[in-house]
Amino acid sequence: MEIYHQTEFGKILHGDALEALDTDIEPGSVDLIMTSPPFGLVRKKDYGNVDAPDYLDWFRPFGTLFRQVLKEQGSLVIDIGGAWIPGQPTRSLYHF
Repeated sequence: MEIYHQTEFGKILHGDALEALDTDIEPGSVDLIMTSPPFGLVRKKDYGNVDAPDYLDWFRPFGTLFRQVLKEQGSLVIDIGGAWIPGQPTRSLYHF
């Protein structure tokens, strides 16, 4: 795990997320996790996305570790896809 950027307000880590969450980050020490994981898609992409039927099983370990490292009042922001219409600025109205 490498510290990619650090200020007096916090740091950005770069590396294997599961490893960092499990071994490099103190439990209950994180104010914010912001992530945009690969989407569960039907078609295979060059970057090696997870198949849609396997997506929840793949993502579940992240959720468990997110909960472990977040402070009690911490926040989790997950960007999982959005709307796209060719030639139009589009924003999904679906929010959690």
